[in-house]
Amino acid sequence: MDSRSGVAEENTVSSKGIRKKVKNSESVALQRYKIDTYNLVDLDKVLNDVYCSCRPVSADYEARKDTLKHINALAFDIYGDSKGGRPVLKAYGSFAMDMFFARSDLDVSINFGDGVSELPRDSKLQILERFAEKLRSLQGEGHVRNVVSILSARVPIVRFLDQRTSVECDLAVDSKESVLNSRIIQIISQIDDRFQKLCLLIKHWAKAHDVNSALRNTLNSISITLLVAHHLQSQDPPILPPFSLLFKDGVDPPNVEKRTQEFLNREKRNKESLGRLFVTFFVKLQSVEFLWRQGLCVSLRSGLWISKRWRRAGVGINVEDFLDVSQNVARVVNDRGAKKIYSSINQTVEELFEFLNGKIDGAHLKDKLFVPQPLVEPPPPPPPPAPQVEVYHQPPHHIYRCDEFKGHHNKRPRFGNGDHITVRHRHGGEEPIHAAGDDSHAIDLPPPPPPFGRVYRIYCDKFGPQNLP
Repeated sequence: MDSRSGVAEENTVSSKGIRKKVKNSESVALQRYKIDTYNLVDLDKVLNDVYCSCRPVSADYEARKDTLKHINALAFDIYGDSKGGRPVLKAYGSFAMDMFFARSDLDVSINFGDGVSELPRDSKLQILERFAEKLRSLQGEGHVRNVVSILSARVPIVRFLDQRTSVECDLAVDSKESVLNSRIIQIISQIDDRFQKLCLLIKHWAKAHDVNSALRNTLNSISITLLVAHHLQSQDPPILPPFSLLFKDGVDPPNVEKRTQEFLNREKRNKESLGRLFVTFFVKLQSVEFLWRQGLCVSLRSGLWISKRWRRAGVGINVEDFLDVSQNVARVVNDRGAKKIYSSINQTVEELFEFLNGKIDGAHLKDKLFVPQPLVEPPPPPPPPAPQVEVYHQPPHHIYRCDEFKGHHNKRPRFGNGDHITVRHRHGGEEPIHAAGDDSHAIDLPPPPPPFGRVYRIYCDKFGPQNLP
């Protein structure tokens, strides 16, 4: 057990068992949906149209490069040629992976030196405060706006919008591992262009369904990217290799790129269409929903499903970080987030097969999968039913004075044998209702029993024969 991360090492025996469960679940799902019986040409066309509409153009690349230049100039203004040296600004995240949208933000790491040691958190906060102060001074000049310091987060950042490029930027300090992670993903994406296409489509889907937000305990972008990579690793034959084969000479980008060339030169034996990969991504994820709680975990290094449990309760999905295998990159997904994700997955599978069965056309499918739907608030619960009141129609009877029932204003008078007499109460059930007339202390009593039998005698003993009609 790693005491720092609280994660158990992979259990080889359990991994074999859970892989068997995954295989059975996926096989049943694929047979149930009979995917191989469908012609997916029309779906390919729909997905390619969506991809072409959302992929970035050259102007989007240039805008982010210009934003990086502006931040470098900002760093020079802050640090100049100081003895400690100016920091090196490096992009990471979706832009560095080449898997971003025109409206995606730009993640930038402020790095001091190339050492592997990480700066203390206090030092990171001080650096971010200096950048935030400088950015706020530029707000008045119209260069930037919406400067926000988010320093209490696990990864503290300063967020702002560069008005000259209209690019929103998140500044972090010393996120060297994220920079390396992003560079490796970008290198591996060169093996097959379906990786980048499928990532953009699934991210587009996740944003439309509001399941691409760490703040809402759903999937962050790196989790989606690695789930897609694992899906391509699990094809037969595989589209992407296990990452361990690419890391034989270490994780330095030049070494990874050299290893990647070996797979670039291989004949592409897998000919699966983008449409089939898209459908099976959701069908297979749907089929393993119940296995996450049993320790199901995605491993990019092995290219396999493994069994691995994190000690933190409430984890909904497990995706192992391929650089630091003690970390779950999907750790923010809790039970509630997982339910929301799977609700969207189930809905999407249904909509895909509605399209494949000719029940909806391509335009409707695009709207259902990739256009954010307005949130419909559930109707308020109906008011509780009114209490049932039984109405007894009684013949006219005499009015009896309340002073004959002292101590019974809030009680139900009883007969000696435990039988009750009825006293009419207010709606709240606390006080008797006063009878009409001048005597405000009188209450209505039910008519006496017939003049014979045991009940009659008890009535007379209790209230006297003078109260008889």
